[in-house]
Amino acid sequence: MKALRWHGKGDIRIDEIPTPTPGPDEVLIKVTYSGICGSEVHEYLAGPIMIPLEPHPLTGSQAPQTMGHEFGGHIVEKGSNVTSPDVGQCVTVNPILACGQCVNCRRNRPNLCEKLAYYGLIGDGGHAEYAVVKAASCVPLVEGVPGEYVAFGEPAGIAAHAVNQARLKPGSTVAVIGGGPIGQIVVQYARAAGAEKIYLTEIAPFRIDLAQKIGAVDKIFNPVETDVTEEILSLTGGQGVDYAFECCGGIKKGKLENTAAQAVELTRAEGTAVIVGTFSEAANFHFNNIVFMERVVVGSWVWHSYEEYAAALQKIVEGTIHVLPLISNKVRIEKAVEDGIIVLSYNKDNHMKIVVDLT
Repeated sequence: MKALRWHGKGDIRIDEIPTPTPGPDEVLIKVTYSGICGSEVHEYLAGPIMIPLEPHPLTGSQAPQTMGHEFGGHIVEKGSNVTSPDVGQCVTVNPILACGQCVNCRRNRPNLCEKLAYYGLIGDGGHAEYAVVKAASCVPLVEGVPGEYVAFGEPAGIAAHAVNQARLKPGSTVAVIGGGPIGQIVVQYARAAGAEKIYLTEIAPFRIDLAQKIGAVDKIFNPVETDVTEEILSLTGGQGVDYAFECCGGIKKGKLENTAAQAVELTRAEGTAVIVGTFSEAANFHFNNIVFMERVVVGSWVWHSYEEYAAALQKIVEGTIHVLPLISNKVRIEKAVEDGIIVLSYNKDNHMKIVVDLT
């Protein structure tokens, strides 16, 4: 079968490898769609970041690594111990792999597992014609929904968890920094949770236009053209928003702000800033901005549980969260490197989500 595999920095290839066979507790999926994530672009440009060069203690996985952690498809074979889901079922894959034994796993926080692994980064993933995963990692989808939904379980889980981490209350005001795939979906989950006013900051015209078309934001600010903090403070009576979500991992560069610090500064007294993005380097921050206003700063890392992941996906199935407009291109696996990874590496501002079509 064909598989997109990471061999090294700047070296991702389409390899021909044997089709895997499921173990007793696993299933074999005929992959239909897989989404290309920004983390895979980072692995291409600067890796290895998460991909292990030596056997991982939980999965035994190491480079070369089949990538793809936003994927799903139809089950075509199941292991001897698997009773559910059944052959023919359409599923998306919860990519978290956890030991189940450490302190965090025992308190139902597998995302904080001491040996955390992830299909497609630390375990072969779904940028391939077929993928073997644990049956317990599969989230079934009802028949009749668009097949592309299987590629959005992972970003939906991240976005929904961020809103859950905020403990967002109906009638609140929200600022979302960064209009990439995660930011665009956070906006929608915040609206679904009852946010009354939502402001988005984004510099790329393509992403600004998309947010306007989806229609879940009240106002969009381009930080290159305007003082975002000044504008949002003026719209909130000088108080700031109830909740701010940092979704881009931005550092101070030119006219752009240190986005984590900005998220804090955009919140009112006792407001909450949720840091969703990951950062390539450390940033300066004055903790008096938290202390003097009794603000709350919360980290948000993927999702807490299978149940939270499945609930996030259900919002898509119900039509509450719109993800199909986020697909800016579909590519066949043979072109996934040059028309997917490389395009996102050097032209991400004109794309949102590129999906590998394996149907």
